[in-house]
Amino acid sequence: MNLKDIKVYHYFWITSILILIIGIFKNSSIENSTFDFNIHDTYFVISSLDLALLLSFLYFLNGFGYWFVQKKLKRSLIKSLTLIHSIILIGGFVTYWIVYAYSELNTNKSFPLFDDYEIINKTLVIIFLLIVLIGIPVYITNLLIGIIRKKNLPLTS
Repeated sequence: MNLKDIKVYHYFWITSILILIIGIFKNSSIENSTFDFNIHDTYFVISSLDLALLLSFLYFLNGFGYWFVQKKLKRSLIKSLTLIHSIILIGGFVTYWIVYAYSELNTNKSFPLFDDYEIINKTLVIIFLLIVLIGIPVYITNLLIGIIRKKNLPLTS
């Protein structure tokens, strides 16, 4: 398979599989088996495997949307919107894991119950806001424009 043959939905499906693999391996260790976050005075605790399944499903749905419009409906998408959406979602996934690895390598764990996840939490909030405020509207707009367009346009991305 040539790199030019790889479509945008392949990247989302590959990311979906990577999320599942990471979720399964992260769930195997006891100290990393949950994901907790705090909203005001309430802590929410989610199993890492459940979160990985949800995220994997969402990334798979993004890829499915692109696949459906391009292959089944034979409609073209706007290349710049596809690129913006892909960079935000896949780039956000990569950025999170780079920040996570950096914080794991550089944190001083002198006291086992003290965790310094401030940089990870800030990164998650920024990525979440980018996805919700820019990524999802761009994705929906791109798919709607692709569905409304005439059929005989050349396929892009």
